[in-house]
Amino acid sequence: MSIYDSANSDDNDDSFLSCSSIATASSCDLSYVSLFSNLNNVFSNCPKSLNVVHINAQSIPAHYSDMLTSFDNNNIHVILVSESWLKPSLDSSFYPLPGFQLIRNDRTNKGGGGVAIYLRSHIPFSIVSKSPSEYSGKAEHLLIEVRLGYARILLGVCYSPSLTVNYFSSFEKLLDDFSPLFDNTIVMGDFNTCLLKNNSRSNALQSIVTSKNLHILPLQATHHSPNSEPTLLDLIIVSSPDLVMKHGQFTADCFSYHDLLYLSYKVRPPKPKKRTILQRNFKKVDMQRLCEDAKAIDWAQLNDIDDIDERVTMFNSLLTNLFNKHAPLRPVRVKQLPAPWLTDKIKGFMTKRDHAKYRYKKQPTEENLKAYKELRNRCNRVCRDAKRRYIHTSIENCDTSQLWNFLKTLGIGKSKANSNFDIDLSALNKHFSTPPLILNDRIRTEALNHLSSLPIPDCPSFNFKLVTGRDVKRCISDITSKAVGIDDISAHMIVMILDVILPHITNLINYSLLCSSFPSLWKKAFILPLPKVPNPTSLSQFRPISILPFLSKVLERLVFEQLSSYLSNNQLLNSFQSGFRPGHSTVTALIKVTDDIRHNIDNQQVTVLALLDFSNAFNSVDFELLLGVIQSLNVSPAVVSWFESYLKGRQQCVRTDAESSSWCPVLAGVPQGGVLSPLLFSLFINILANKLTSNYHLYADDLQLYAGAPPESLSTAVSVINENLEIISKWVKSFGLLLNPSKSQAIILGSSRMLRKIDVSAAMRVMYDQTVIPYVASVKNLGVIMDCTLSWIPQVDTVSKKMFASFHSLKRLQYFLPLNTKVTLAQSLLFPILDYADVSYLDLTEELLNKLERLQNLCIRFIFGLRKYDHISEYRAQLQWLPIRLRRNTHILNILYSVLNNPSSPQYLKCKFSFLCSHSQGRAMRSVENKLLSIPDHNAASYSDSFAMKAACLWNSLPEEVRQSQSMATFKKNVRHHYFESLGWQVK
Repeated sequence: MSIYDSANSDDNDDSFLSCSSIATASSCDLSYVSLFSNLNNVFSNCPKSLNVVHINAQSIPAHYSDMLTSFDNNNIHVILVSESWLKPSLDSSFYPLPGFQLIRNDRTNKGGGGVAIYLRSHIPFSIVSKSPSEYSGKAEHLLIEVRLGYARILLGVCYSPSLTVNYFSSFEKLLDDFSPLFDNTIVMGDFNTCLLKNNSRSNALQSIVTSKNLHILPLQATHHSPNSEPTLLDLIIVSSPDLVMKHGQFTADCFSYHDLLYLSYKVRPPKPKKRTILQRNFKKVDMQRLCEDAKAIDWAQLNDIDDIDERVTMFNSLLTNLFNKHAPLRPVRVKQLPAPWLTDKIKGFMTKRDHAKYRYKKQPTEENLKAYKELRNRCNRVCRDAKRRYIHTSIENCDTSQLWNFLKTLGIGKSKANSNFDIDLSALNKHFSTPPLILNDRIRTEALNHLSSLPIPDCPSFNFKLVTGRDVKRCISDITSKAVGIDDISAHMIVMILDVILPHITNLINYSLLCSSFPSLWKKAFILPLPKVPNPTSLSQFRPISILPFLSKVLERLVFEQLSSYLSNNQLLNSFQSGFRPGHSTVTALIKVTDDIRHNIDNQQVTVLALLDFSNAFNSVDFELLLGVIQSLNVSPAVVSWFESYLKGRQQCVRTDAESSSWCPVLAGVPQGGVLSPLLFSLFINILANKLTSNYHLYADDLQLYAGAPPESLSTAVSVINENLEIISKWVKSFGLLLNPSKSQAIILGSSRMLRKIDVSAAMRVMYDQTVIPYVASVKNLGVIMDCTLSWIPQVDTVSKKMFASFHSLKRLQYFLPLNTKVTLAQSLLFPILDYADVSYLDLTEELLNKLERLQNLCIRFIFGLRKYDHISEYRAQLQWLPIRLRRNTHILNILYSVLNNPSSPQYLKCKFSFLCSHSQGRAMRSVENKLLSIPDHNAASYSDSFAMKAACLWNSLPEEVRQSQSMATFKKNVRHHYFESLGWQVK
């Protein structure tokens, strides 16, 4: 019988759900009302009050279906949860309640515990206090502030993990510190202190609450465990009993033996705003009629308009009117639906299960216990199978573009950050648009004079070339973002009639380049504030992302390609800048730096590495200085004028789901989200890089300095670093950037034997502006953890933690997803963690390689549902996933092929490789034709696992026909087939 057959048989067989047919030992009829019905009844008459409930959930993940069922009530505003049992690896998007936002304080280092608050999404909040996450045996709490009209309310949940924890002094301090600051206080929780007993614990708690002018509302016993005495452990504490309209408790057998507490407080909550968005329905568009109407439009009238802004306005008007006819904007209400698989029939099953538990609690007999367990287990199976059927059916009916959208509804992938924080959006907009440092006119003039004195590059002046329709079409297809800017023109609208309007878009873009003017409308950006931390409380804890019009990105990309080609062809961009350049990446930067460190080790030297942190770098670029930098590169005046038009006159507006700020002028910076921004910043910081004398590497604004020296001459290397830090200090003061020494780091790297010769505590310090940059044992460099000896133990541990965290989020759906979907998820979400920059740390021990192998095996077990000790060899072959060692080899060879054959690949890697080219009697040896590489000279075994050595050896070991591959795609295919054959696998 299949899982579907078994599920359907359970669904259609109601006999097992009849409590009377199973629990026949009970002679009396125990009345039972579901928690959902009780909450509906109690809150139906007070929708204008603040309605709060508390539940000891004993695992939100385990009782998520029960939470969806029990709290499907529009009149509940706050759900306080004790014993949430959530972990940091479980994203909040896994357990959403429709209409609520989840605020958490998870317990770490030990299972169980944790507190959480589900707060209505339309109610802004800020976190006031929360207990440390790491378990210490002490009470846990989470306090938030909500503003309801003019009233400031302190809402909180507390949980004491046992009857013996002495939390009284900390709880008293908590109330003393925060309760007087608010108009009203509401705290609920499981205090694990029974107020039905007259003992020191109950007296201490009541004394604390009374002394703070707070009140404990009267309740009956709230904990009813079979075969034990009822206790009053769960409490409601309020500041104003006269504002309490209703309070009480309901049995909550679907969760635990703790009752649910409820409170209706006479403070009016805000009404939820019905969120609607304007959308066009493109699915019902008659494409033939759309194209006919598009062709009938007089697009040529655009050519008669001399002003670029008026041209853009006219183009937008013509395009918008066309789609208003064929796909008009219509309001669509955004709904947050509960789990669709949770049908009314299943909810009825859950109610009968809860009735059985209630019966057992009242009459704890073996027969009642057996009946409850049978109902519980079979109810769980019905829920599980219904969810499986729903997911399978939905995925089968999804096309590729819809699959990820559906998976996001299951909590897979990146979740949308909560934007309903109590933050002033106008203040946030001003914070984003104002640079941290504004240069005075004297310093700016001096810097501009310096730029004008730089020698002009010996190359033809750069001018824009007119673009072709083919160029524009390629750029449009390359842009994957679906974000819609202020002009309300989506990519889909352009693509649907691209064949008709392509010449006119091309003319529009060429006119912008010819008249050296960037359209004003395209300089207005919506700013999406992304939190840097889970629950931000200050403006600095957000980062801005610009949402720009689609066609502005097309124009920027075309300019980017022309400027980038000019810079590359004339070698005007620093060769050690790897940020946002074709053929360059964080991986190539890491290969360069780690190989240089290994080279120093090979020469019996240690390396001093300083990682520098620029504050808000992209937002700090001075417009005039950036234009001066562009002008110094032998760029024509017309192009400089275009960039001046592009940079100046920008405006932005911070927008969230709920509201928007006013528009604000941008005083400095390049837009984060713009196509040109990374390249422009690279040009800006290029001036600094050309002044440095030590070894260095740049990835956009990530700057690392390093210098090598024998251990006994460590101070020499530190002096070189400090001299360059002085150069940097002078430059940032002249060009308006800020370097934050407190977030910068320094590390001394070398072999264990060489590091033992150094007393780090007595070593010369790395200094920036009289501030010490401390030495640390390990650093995070472009996403890779480097320790002092390049043992890579911290890096592999970090990879392991990330893999398990991501795997944990997938494992809960392991038996619900089709096999092909699980393969896709493993390759999309897990393998990038395992593979990232693996070519930069090739000197792993066998133990660490085996650990990575086990992580890959974890993916295979996830896909096929295998147990821990099941053999996976045949399943690996079925997936055709190479073992981790060979997989890393393919990554090495792919990068090497690009280095050898791609003109855009980094010169700092190209110079490491050369073909054997010895000559005999004026003729090249056969090794040249075979494309064999020379092996770099080295002294110690430590350098044999450098990228330069490993790549050359692996390349030479390939069959000649593989080395002779004519394209990257062919080479990748041939390398994989070569390794498949070595394993005896049949190539599919």
